[in-house]
Amino acid sequence: MKILKWSLISLAILIVALLGYLAYLGAFSSLKVAEMKMGPYVLVFEDYMGPYSGIGPVLNRVNASLKEVGIESSKGFGIYLDDPKLVKADKLRSKLGFIIEAKDQSQVGKRYKVMKWPAQNCLTAELPIRSNLSYMIGPLKAYPAFAQYAKEKGIKTSQAMEIYDMPARKIFFIMVIAK
Repeated sequence: MKILKWSLISLAILIVALLGYLAYLGAFSSLKVAEMKMGPYVLVFEDYMGPYSGIGPVLNRVNASLKEVGIESSKGFGIYLDDPKLVKADKLRSKLGFIIEAKDQSQVGKRYKVMKWPAQNCLTAELPIRSNLSYMIGPLKAYPAFAQYAKEKGIKTSQAMEIYDMPARKIFFIMVIAK
C-alpha cells in the first residue's frame, strides 16, 4: 500500500512538473492574431523538400556560409509552401534562410538564391522561444489560430512564413493575406 501511495505521489509530481513546463513554453496561452504590414525583407535562402521537422541543418548551413563571407544575420526564416495535412512529408516544399540587409546582397554571390519579400498585409502572431520545443509548439498554435481568424473575418490567406528572431527570442508567424 505504501508503494502505491508513493508511486501515485511521484506520478502526480511528474504530471504537475510537465504541465508547468508546457505552460512555461506557452502551450496553454492563447496567441493574439493581428493584421499588419510585414516587410520588406531581403531573403537569402536555399530551397528544401522534405519534412518540416528537418529544416534545422539547412538553416545552420546557410548561416555558416553567410558568416564565411562576413554577413551576420540573427533572423532566420522559413517560407512554407505546402500544407502538411495535404502533402506527404517527403514532398513538403520550403525556402529556408536568413534575412539580410540590402547592402549585403552583393556579398552573397551565387551560393544562394536571393529574393525580395515585399511589404504586404499579413496575419501575424508571435511566441517566445524558450526551448527547442517552442519551434514545435508554435506552429501547432499559430496556424489553427490563423485559420480561425481568417474564417471569422472572411479573409483568404496564401503562403506562410516564420521569422526566428534570435536577439528578441521570438518566433514571428506570418500568413500573407491574399489579394
